[in-house]
Amino acid sequence: MTRLTFAVLIGLAVLAASCAPAAAPPAATSVPAAPAKPPSASAYTPTALNPPVKVSIGVVSSSSDGGIFVANERGYFKEEGIDLDIQRFQTLVDMVAPLTGGQLQIAAGGLAASLFNAADRGVGLRIVADKGQAPGPEWDFAALVIRKDLIDAGQVKDYRDLKGLRLVTSGRGNSPEVALATALRKGGLGLQDVNFTQMGFPDMVAAFQNKGIDGGIVIEPFVSRIVSDGSGVRWKGNVDIFGGNEQIAAIVYGEQFATRTDVAQHWMNAYIRGVRDYNDAFGPKKKSRDEVVQILAANTTVKDPKVFDQMRPAGLDPDGKLDTSSMKTDLNYYVESGQVKSSADLSKLIDTSFQEAAVKALGPYAP
Repeated sequence: MTRLTFAVLIGLAVLAASCAPAAAPPAATSVPAAPAKPPSASAYTPTALNPPVKVSIGVVSSSSDGGIFVANERGYFKEEGIDLDIQRFQTLVDMVAPLTGGQLQIAAGGLAASLFNAADRGVGLRIVADKGQAPGPEWDFAALVIRKDLIDAGQVKDYRDLKGLRLVTSGRGNSPEVALATALRKGGLGLQDVNFTQMGFPDMVAAFQNKGIDGGIVIEPFVSRIVSDGSGVRWKGNVDIFGGNEQIAAIVYGEQFATRTDVAQHWMNAYIRGVRDYNDAFGPKKKSRDEVVQILAANTTVKDPKVFDQMRPAGLDPDGKLDTSSMKTDLNYYVESGQVKSSADLSKLIDTSFQEAAVKALGPYAP
């Protein structure tokens, strides 16, 4: 066979192969392919919704909203095709009505008895991801703050010294109330033993300054504002009060929004990316910390970046995981205090499917 004839035959074989139908699947005896590795966060490439979808979220502008603010400022929501509309409220309790009414699609704030009651009534709400916990002292962003002059005078040294004081939380039947009640119990006291009332976190700053209150459960960045102006002292953190982690705040989807699974998933993917950037900044990496601090300064009530060097950042799980055990403890308190019916079922309120799908898409977080 000549070289020319051989070349022609090879060419015909290649042409025939290109026109042939796809090969049949390999036989069972073939060596199986290695399982695909989960994608890394850097490999994730979002496919934006088209056209973009407007999503309204309620926030309290605390440091635990950091994941939301970082994701928004870095364009992660836009990359997912989400036009994020941020609305500001005093507490998550104030968001429940607009959330169930459709004016908000998402609520971000402290967990409250009203959520459990709404779920018990069949109102469509879903707790879908973490938005603030205290896994350790370095992330303990909520504290019982006491007026500095009372501490300096030695009037408050122990939990039992809280008796008769004017103490506040951001609302009735929420996670700060659980923290205050737990602190009082350590001194053999109850809410009935103090002058207990409620006010929003921003209002607490002025109330400490004018001595309108003696103390209260406060979250960052308001704790640092009160401490930095000299009107209050960070007396006991949540880790001190509970002796462990506490699920303080969460991301809550309205039912109508949750059923729009594509949009809801795109939002969650962007949020978890923001939470991971937040952890990169305030965790051991200290990656782009100055930039993240500037984002928080622009979106929270603390405008001086130097204050962030003093405050304890909110604990945000890099995968958005909820601490359901502490949530059960809170629910037990609400039931015992008569604020929630015993029939309330936490499992009906929690939906981790969006958070889990986001972690699967983004891959494992590298601390």
